[in-house]
Amino acid sequence: MRTAKYMRLFCFLLLISLASVPGASQPAAAPTIRVLLSEVMPGAMSADQYCTLVFNNRHFHSEKASRHHGKDTDRKVYEGDLSDAEWSSLNTIIDSPDFRDITVPKSVAPLIMQDTHPYTISVGRNEKYQNLEFLDSKNLKPYQIQIKPLLQWWKSLRAQRLPESNAPVNDHCSLDSTHAIIAQ
Repeated sequence: MRTAKYMRLFCFLLLISLASVPGASQPAAAPTIRVLLSEVMPGAMSADQYCTLVFNNRHFHSEKASRHHGKDTDRKVYEGDLSDAEWSSLNTIIDSPDFRDITVPKSVAPLIMQDTHPYTISVGRNEKYQNLEFLDSKNLKPYQIQIKPLLQWWKSLRAQRLPESNAPVNDHCSLDSTHAIIAQ
């Protein structure tokens, strides 16, 4: 009887000590998003959407979707890790003072637009995001010098032949009426 009592006390103390180990009961934190890039290329019958998320651990998640009447007709997911050179190049671009200082005034999209080609860019900056949204080339033009190196970097990443992934679609890449910008 006495042994059972001591055994219960021992198990109770062991359980408490394991629960107090830092991180023992906490799930692993998801990697933080360093950059979100989204582009919609409208066409006559359908639109192509490209979306890439780059995380602070150098992992990236890319999606390419063909859309017709606001719905996906095809969506492919690609994942991988950036090389040292790709990671360094990306950080050099987005951490440059010229890029870091860009502020795009928030605007409301008109009900009817012509010649749209929207880009959405969100860059992790400590506890906040630098959100840049361009509805068409006219909106992008004043910032072309600062944005062009990032778009070229992204185009180079997209041009790589990456194997398709079975990873699920990321909600940040979904197009909806609230935009793809990361909420503050």
